[in-house]
Amino acid sequence: MYSKKLLFAAAVLSFLAACSSDDESSEPMEQRVPVALQYTTIDPTETRAAQNLNEETFARSEAITVRISNTGAGSWTNYDFTTGNAGAMSPTNTVPYYPAGSQNIDIVAYYPAMAGTTFTVQAAQTTDANYKASDLMFASVTNQAKQAEAVNLAFTHKLAKLCVNITAGQGVSSINSLNVLNVKPTVSFNQATGVVGEAIGDATSIAMSNNGAAVIPAQTINGGLLSIVTDKGTATYTVSDKAFESGKAYTINITVNLRAIGTTNAITDWTTQGTVAVVSRPFVDMGAVTIGRVTKNIKWSTCNMGASYPWEYGDYYAWGAIVPFYQDGYSQESPCTHWIEGKSGYGWDDAPYYKGSLEFSKYVAPGNSFADYNYEDDPARVWWKGNWRVPTYDEWAALCDFDFYKWEYTTDYLGDGSNHAGMIVTRKPNTGPCSGNSIFLPAAGCRSLHIIQDAGYFGYYYASTTPGGHDASGLAFGCDPPEYAAIDGFCRCDGNTIRPVFE
Repeated sequence: MYSKKLLFAAAVLSFLAACSSDDESSEPMEQRVPVALQYTTIDPTETRAAQNLNEETFARSEAITVRISNTGAGSWTNYDFTTGNAGAMSPTNTVPYYPAGSQNIDIVAYYPAMAGTTFTVQAAQTTDANYKASDLMFASVTNQAKQAEAVNLAFTHKLAKLCVNITAGQGVSSINSLNVLNVKPTVSFNQATGVVGEAIGDATSIAMSNNGAAVIPAQTINGGLLSIVTDKGTATYTVSDKAFESGKAYTINITVNLRAIGTTNAITDWTTQGTVAVVSRPFVDMGAVTIGRVTKNIKWSTCNMGASYPWEYGDYYAWGAIVPFYQDGYSQESPCTHWIEGKSGYGWDDAPYYKGSLEFSKYVAPGNSFADYNYEDDPARVWWKGNWRVPTYDEWAALCDFDFYKWEYTTDYLGDGSNHAGMIVTRKPNTGPCSGNSIFLPAAGCRSLHIIQDAGYFGYYYASTTPGGHDASGLAFGCDPPEYAAIDGFCRCDGNTIRPVFE
């Protein structure tokens, strides 16, 4: 554990001139014994990927400052020590001695040796040297009587440690870099007492090695905590008022799947200290595919909103609603009894902007005109942010041009017998630069009133477009023979799935 103390033997036998006494002249010079420090040698094969630097032992050739004062005097003399081979620890220049007579002494020591009255962690902790230069430690012994035996100095960590075990998951080939975000990097440091102050300074990011660690001052972070750059994009994890305490280690195990890129929900577990307020929606998939032939330069998401993988159904939304009407974790239950407050199911009374008699107070398209809802009612834009949005009627219609796209029904998308039914939509060969690109649309069915209907056989996906009245538009496809895919109309109260596009 990170809070484990580092025990070192400091044989402090006499104190040099700064701690002189009237009895010093009575003690022959040849009887003084120089300080000898010793420690347990560290395995030279250990690297920072093991996350255990400065745990139980120091590495060799490290510099430590030792300060000595007559007990109660508060007048300190500094000595430089260096860790050597075979557990030795030697003074670099001046050798300290106990004072003559019966005067006791106070001993403190700190690492890194160059720590000043203010201490700032390194912004780039990707190397062992910079990581160790950020790991402020302190040891103290008070009222120590003269003795021939070694005096143990127990070092403790004065800052907090964040360890991250990161794995490239489904759809992600490599983790390129990892940063801790919103860190105030500086504290005041009392070299006599070891007390550190509150974290100060402009919030910055701390670069850490993959599968490594970073040391930060104790503080509370609200907002972005981790930025994980992958070959597919960047995933960000956000916390709500997460406190990191001095001397404690916090371990996070992360698997970054393709759907996690760009989201605030990339972390699968938090194991050592405390709990995390997890943002349950959105499960963002920034993996996107360009398949062309649309009115704008867009890419199709590879997952539905609320899904973790392409074959999962995800969440069900009424048209114009930015959240599902059921509580998180119950999207696959039928019937669903866990409705959010004020909602009882996917019926007209719960439809957004419904005012009765199949009339609506917003998004009314007169005559033969069409209306697209604004971004404040677009769940993809609200939750996934950036340039994500729900596809328009025209964008779904372009995908249903069978001269350019092949629609292939499958009951086993993964080919492993797990029975994921839906449509594979592929740009046909020799039809443009996106030939061969494809997306999978699971047959998620829909929600009507309290139940899921047609799951595993049909797919119903909203467009952002309404032709007016109580209707909405979107894609409908059927997996029962005869198979079909077409633009269709839906009631605005229906709970359909959403496949966002990135513009």
